[in-house]
Amino acid sequence: MMTSPSAPRPDEIDLRQVFQALRRHAPLIALTSALAAGGTFLLSKQQAPVYRATTSVMAGSNEAGNSLINNTLVTAPPLPQGALQEALHSRRVVGAVLEGLEKTDLPPDVVAVIRRDLQNELADNVFRRFTVKARLDPQQRGVYEISATGSSPEAARTLAEVGVTALLDWDTARAQAGVSRARRSVQAQLRDTTARLQAAPAGSLDRQSLIAARGQLLQNLSQVTVLEAAASGTLSLVAEPVAPRRPVAPRPTRNAALAGLLALFLSSGLALLSDSLRRRVNGTDDLLALGLPVLGQLPLVQRKHLQGGFVAASESGPLYESVGFLRINLLSVLPGDRQRRLVVSSAHASEGKSSLTAALAANLASGGLRVLVIDADLRRPTQFKVWAPEQTELVALPGAQAGQAPVATLSGAFLQPEAAHAVRVSEGVDLLPAGKGARGGEATNILNQPALPKLLERWAAGYDVVLIDSPPMLSLPDTLSLARNADGVLLVVEAGKTRLSDVERSLENARTAGVGVLGLALNKLPRNRSSYYGYGYGEEEQKQRFRGLKPVR
Repeated sequence: MMTSPSAPRPDEIDLRQVFQALRRHAPLIALTSALAAGGTFLLSKQQAPVYRATTSVMAGSNEAGNSLINNTLVTAPPLPQGALQEALHSRRVVGAVLEGLEKTDLPPDVVAVIRRDLQNELADNVFRRFTVKARLDPQQRGVYEISATGSSPEAARTLAEVGVTALLDWDTARAQAGVSRARRSVQAQLRDTTARLQAAPAGSLDRQSLIAARGQLLQNLSQVTVLEAAASGTLSLVAEPVAPRRPVAPRPTRNAALAGLLALFLSSGLALLSDSLRRRVNGTDDLLALGLPVLGQLPLVQRKHLQGGFVAASESGPLYESVGFLRINLLSVLPGDRQRRLVVSSAHASEGKSSLTAALAANLASGGLRVLVIDADLRRPTQFKVWAPEQTELVALPGAQAGQAPVATLSGAFLQPEAAHAVRVSEGVDLLPAGKGARGGEATNILNQPALPKLLERWAAGYDVVLIDSPPMLSLPDTLSLARNADGVLLVVEAGKTRLSDVERSLENARTAGVGVLGLALNKLPRNRSSYYGYGYGEEEQKQRFRGLKPVR
């Protein structure tokens, strides 16, 4: 059953199209990634090094296991989660750190930079100089790692040392806070009792009571003073900071790798987005609005099937059937009362127009028609390479005179029509090659000469069909010049690559120039998208069916 390929549904992702889009933009993607990686590497190398020193403190219980000792100890309550980090970033501790830095041996300019950074961090509430990492159990006991950064190993070590000292002093002051309040209260009571004692009459009962009260207050003050001196926090130093050997930043290699990967992902995403916004032709449904018939649909041929050349591959398999239907459809739209001339072109290069022209010529010849193929793509000639004949047999074109040295190129035949010859590349197929690729205006001058239409008409007199392989329509105006001397244009469209807007532009250019486009040939259709014109015959079965058949003369 004959089926027609259709475009994938909008909710489907065609991985082949994704890979093709990435391959088309691969140079730009690679260049963007390389520039991003290289630029990041150079910028990272220019940055000042940053060193990090780490110290650690332990949070635990200060109970000694002896009731007598425990009764004489005053300890701070356990720190709740996150309290240590907040304390380290508090104005009180930061102020103590700044005071401690003034007493160190660090250069004044280094101290000034650290002071400025810490003050800015307090104002912005964003802290980078000090970081805290906790490893605690459910009872909030464990180890705190305190890190400090500096512009040199010694600066980082000194800042970490001053920071942990200020933090331990804060923890001790936290434990002493309640006892200090009690001491101040006892001292106030003692001053009041002493004043009253001085005012009391000697030998009075009131004076004796005040003396006893003052003695008790002195005893209480002594005990509170001892408790205040013995008060301790819940933190204790575990490891002192050490000057680091290597900086933690910048890391040029790592930064360059991350920047390159980020640029790779972003550029790939932008490439896919750009490609999706430029709608491409994926099936015949995309071409329906153009108002032209799709005369042929040719499958994408795998590389392993092209070892014998494209022409040989077109003589069997799905490609044979597709080219056969293209031949039938073309002959139905071409005039049948005279020699038929057809220009084969595409919107851009590399869409398969030259290979399709050769395969179509071979298929027409297999039906008993005499075919002349003219390679008019003078800038990028490929027909001779497609056919790659084993032997070069020259055939005189109509109008050639005997005794002249044969000329078997389009430019040579134009300049010396009396010596024009074609190359017999297959039974029933002659080729007039373009010769070596022409540059600049040389090719355009030949294709726009007034004498060329008469020569094409003369050469066509000896053949049933003339196929003219022309340059891409959007690249050069040569196709429009040639098409005025032909029955029409067959426009080749590569599935999954050619943008619909480019096909529309090509047709608009043809309409403006008064050139008729007979139809479209959809080329390189993925095999998983349709069954093309297949009837279920395998390749070997087709070889058996067509083996032994000869062209009809």
